[in-house]
Amino acid sequence: MLQTLSLRDFVIVDQLELDLSSGFTVLTGETGVGKSILLDALSLVLGERADSSQIREGCNRAEISALFRIDPQQIRHFNQWLDGQGFPLEDEGQSLLLKRAVETNGRSRAFINGNVATLAQLREAGDQLVDIHGQHAHQLLLKSGAQCELLDRHANHMDLVSEVS
Repeated sequence: MLQTLSLRDFVIVDQLELDLSSGFTVLTGETGVGKSILLDALSLVLGERADSSQIREGCNRAEISALFRIDPQQIRHFNQWLDGQGFPLEDEGQSLLLKRAVETNGRSRAFINGNVATLAQLREAGDQLVDIHGQHAHQLLLKSGAQCELLDRHANHMDLVSEVS
């Protein structure tokens, strides 16, 4: 679950820390108030392609970070993935911090739990944490692997899945 989304010098946002508590969260507003900016920032911190035009005018870099609380049913599997990638666990493996910095020269840097990461690692972590559905976006349920994972989760078999893998 996404707990906090922080933006600094991203597009038109000077600084924002969006604190999301447990439960259902809805972003609403009229056209042009910034809903898409928040989704673009989330996509960026999940490994989407960066662009120097995303840096607020007059600034040298944009930074986006997202703090996730790992679902108790996913902790064991996710911590194995983190360990396999060489990333230390935060908060006894219950939290994950993803961060992305975009420079004016077009380069960007990615971090997982404060350690330098590749964009591929950021994307892989993001794929396990978030599924963004848009009006014309690809749906996760069309992927056979996602269907199996959904069924295993619903049956509460994630420990068995880890053991078998």
